[in-house]
Order: sequence, then structure tokens, then C-alpha cells
Amino acid sequence: MAEKKKKGFLSRLGFKSKEEKLAEEAAEKAAKQKLVDEQMAARMAAINAAALKSAREQDEKSAGISDEEKAALEAEEKRQAEIQAAKDVARAKQLAEEKARKEEAAKKAAEEKAAREAEAKKRAEEQARKEAEEQAAREAEAKARAEEEARIKAEEAKAFAAAKRKSNEEAAALKAKQEAEAKARAEAEAKRLAEEARQAEEARLAAEKAEADRLEAELLAAEKAEEKRLRDEAKEAERRAKIAEEQAAREQKEREIAAEKAAAKAAKEREEKIARGEDPDAPEVDPMAEGGFFKRITKGLSKSTSRMSEQVSAVFTKRTLDDAALEELEDILIMSDLGHSVASKVTSALAEDKFDKQVTDLEVKIALADVISDILTPLEKPLVLGLAKPQILLFVGVNGSGKTTTLGKIAKRYTDEGKKVLIAAGDTFRAAAVEQLTVWGERAKAPVIAAKTGADAAGLVYDAIKQAQDKAYDILMIDTAGRLQNRTELMDELSKIIRVIQKQDPSAPHHSILVLDATVGQNALMQTEAFQKTAGVTGLIMTKLDGTAKGGVLVALSEKFKLPIHYIGIGERIEDLEHFSAPVFSAALSGVADEMTA
Repeated sequence: MAEKKKKGFLSRLGFKSKEEKLAEEAAEKAAKQKLVDEQMAARMAAINAAALKSAREQDEKSAGISDEEKAALEAEEKRQAEIQAAKDVARAKQLAEEKARKEEAAKKAAEEKAAREAEAKKRAEEQARKEAEEQAAREAEAKARAEEEARIKAEEAKAFAAAKRKSNEEAAALKAKQEAEAKARAEAEAKRLAEEARQAEEARLAAEKAEADRLEAELLAAEKAEEKRLRDEAKEAERRAKIAEEQAAREQKEREIAAEKAAAKAAKEREEKIARGEDPDAPEVDPMAEGGFFKRITKGLSKSTSRMSEQVSAVFTKRTLDDAALEELEDILIMSDLGHSVASKVTSALAEDKFDKQVTDLEVKIALADVISDILTPLEKPLVLGLAKPQILLFVGVNGSGKTTTLGKIAKRYTDEGKKVLIAAGDTFRAAAVEQLTVWGERAKAPVIAAKTGADAAGLVYDAIKQAQDKAYDILMIDTAGRLQNRTELMDELSKIIRVIQKQDPSAPHHSILVLDATVGQNALMQTEAFQKTAGVTGLIMTKLDGTAKGGVLVALSEKFKLPIHYIGIGERIEDLEHFSAPVFSAALSGVADEMTA
């Protein structure tokens, strides 16, 4: 009912419904189809008529029919064409109707499909609308909840911010309190550490003072012992001097008597030589005479070489020189302080000529003497003075090496040669040193410049050089305090003395002589290295080779440092300080001299 009202209302307004539009379209289409059918039937009839006419005309030409027959045939053809055209039209119409039915069915199916799609669309739209409404409702509800949650969160955030501000304020206050407490603790800890450092420093200073006091006490004790030893030595020297003087007087008297006898004997021998036609003035020399240098150095080194000679003799008594024998010999030489290099040279020399042959101990000693002589001969240099005046001779070495005694002996030699000598007692550290040097100065008839114990040695040296220059002395001999090579402060004082010398004479000291004690063995190597670095050592003097030490240390020193050797000391007497002779020393140290004098 509503549909009819709707259509009537739309019709009055001039609108057509969908069904009306479809009906009009179908009628219009049917009319158009009918017109097409009629036109097609007319065309087909014309075509059929033309075809029949063409066939008839062909037949007529072949048959030769009359006009009446021709007209009758045309009429028949026309009728047949019309019939055939009617059939064709009917067939075409049937086909068109079938096509129309199919189209109608397709249209209906399309309309039904459209109706179903419209219904589905309507339901979908309805569903979409419901879902949209539900979604809107849900969104509105969600929005409401979100707004509520936002409000709650805002309130919570506000509360949290307030709590956080309060917490921050409390934390800041706590932090400030903790920082203040930490600062207080740090200040207390710093104060405690400062106090501990102060106490530690005081303890260190106290320990250093105690150590210094201990060293000073030990040094004083050593000085006192040294003073006592020197006093005893001086007394003993005086006693020996007295005995020597008495002995000299007796010997002089004996010599005078012997001289008279010798003169008488010489005169008689001279007369006999003249009678025999010989030269009475030809000298007779005995190089092995008792009291000669060769005899004295051999005797002096006997303690140093006897053990080595005995060991060599024990190893090489009728023995083949093989690797084991060479190894034993090398050990003996090293233990005699000759050093590994010298020992290797000796064993190499023997192995080159005598390996796998029987050797005697004398052959080994000769080989040793050859190697020692080769090393020492280039270093055999006497102490030669230059042209500069005064010649400044600086004597260095450790306590007990015989430095002061050696200086005194050399000073005596120079004064005996007519040279003007000045002695500076630069050992202001040891009280007995000045006394000892003064005695030697008196023996050498050379003045001694000295100062109080503990005075500045460099200042004393300065004054001594000035006096030597002003009074035209030929030689200035400077004694120095004995120093252990590992005492830095004492070595620094020696450096200061050398600087003072060089300020007054840049070419000085002209000789820096290291006096070494042979009894210290391998320690002499360390002493030489330390003093060479500090004092620029130019030459060596080795003393106490008559002691119990191995004299081989001089060879080891020469092999390592190549320093000139001026003198060697083999006794306490002045004449026991000898110019160094490499061949004589080599023969004595190797034991060859013993074989020669046996």
C-alpha cells in the first residue's frame, strides 16, 4: 500500500519508478525489434527474389520460354520468395524471441541479484550503522574512561610531583648533610694522615739520624783503630828505624872493614888480571844477586803465587793436555784472580800447540807468563812529569790501600832527585792522616800543608795550589781521604776537590793516581771503575803484593781498564816501591822465576 502511494506520489511529481522505466525500455526495444524484423524480412525477400530471378533468367536463356511463362514464373518466384521470406522472418522472430527470453531471464537474474545485493547492502549498511553506533558508544565510553583516567592521573601526577618535590627537598637536605659529614670525615682523615705522615717523617728522620750516628760511631771507631794502628806502626817504624840505624852503623863499620879487605883483594885481583892480560876494569854483573829487584819481587810475590804454582804443578805432573786438564787449569787461574779472559787466553795458547800432548808444569807457567807479559807490557809506563809547574799529582783510593805511604815514598824519590816538592794533607777526615803524612814529609824533606780535622779539604787544596804557584814548587802532591766507592757523599767531595784544582789550572790534575791494595782481590775492579768515573784516573800503583792476596788481580785490572801501571809495592821500606816491569812481574807471578832461582 505504501509502495503504491509512493509510486503515485512520484508519478504526480513527474518521476517514474524503476519498473515503469524497465517496461518502457522493453516496449521500445520490442518495437525496434519488430521494425528490424520487418526490414530483415523485406531484405531477405528481395534477396530470394533476386536469386530466383537470376536462376530463372539462366533457365530461360537455356530453355527459351515465352513471356507468359516468364511472367507466370516470376509470379511463382515472387510467391515462393514471400513464403520463404515469411519462413525466414518467422525463424528470425523465433530466434529473437528466444534471445529475448534469454535476455529476460538474464535481466530477471540480474534484477534478483541486484535485489539480493541491495538487500545485502542494506543489511550491511544497517550492520555498519549499528557497529558505528556501537563503536561510537564504545569510543564515547572509552573517551569518558580516558578522561577519567587522565583526571585521576593528573591528580596522581600532581600528588607525585608534590611528593617528589618533598622527596627532592629531603634528599637535598640529606645530601647536604652527608656531604657535610663526608667533608668533616675527609678533613679528619686528612688531619690523621698528616699526623701519621709527620710522625712517619719524624720516625724516618730519627732512623736516619740513628743510622748516621751509628755510621759516625763506626767511622770514629774505625778512625780510632786506624789511629792506633798508625801510632803502633809509627812506633814500630821508629823502633825499626832505630834498629836500622844501629844496624846501619854496624853494617857501615863492617862495610868499611870489608871494603878495606875488598880493596886489598881487588888490588891483588887487578894485579893478577893485568898479569893475565885481562881488562881489570871490566864489570861483573849478577842479575840474580841477592837484594836485586828480580830477587825481591819474586820473594815478595811468593805468597801470591805459591798456591797457584802448587795447584798447576799438581795438575800437570806427567799429564796429557786434554779438555779436562784445560778446564782445571782455567778454574785455577780464575780462582787466582786473573780473570776469565786471561784464563781463556792461556788455555787457548796451550791448546793450540800442546793439545793431546804431555806437558809439564813449567811449560804451563811459561805460557802463563807469556800471556801476562803480552797484556802488561803496553801498560808498563813510569810516572813521567810534564813541563807545567807545579805538576799536580792527585792520589786517590780507599782507606788502608797504602795511599799516604806510597805518596811519601814517591815524594822522597823526587826530593832525592833535587826537585822542590810540596805536600797537601787533603785527608782532613782522618785525624792520624796528617800526623802520618807529616812524618813522611820530614823523611822526604818536603813541607806539608795541613788543616784541622774536619776542615774543608777543597779549601785546603785551593791554598796549597796557590802556595805552590807563588813559591815556584816543581811538584804538588795531594793526599785525599780514603773513600769507599759506594759512599756517594764522599765521592762528591772528591769531585769538588777536582773542580777546585781545575779552576786554578784547567790542565790539572796532571796525574790522577789510584792506589790499590792487592789484598782486596776482585773488589779492586769495582774501586777502579768508581774512581775512574769520579777522578779520571790516569795511572795505577798496586801495593801489598807481598801479602796473602793473589797478585793476579793486577792482570785482570789491566785487561779490563788498560790503565798505565807506574809502581808496585812489595814491602814497607822505601826501596820496596819499584818501577813496574812487565816481564819481571810476569815471571814472578807465573812461578817461572821460582824455577829460574831454584
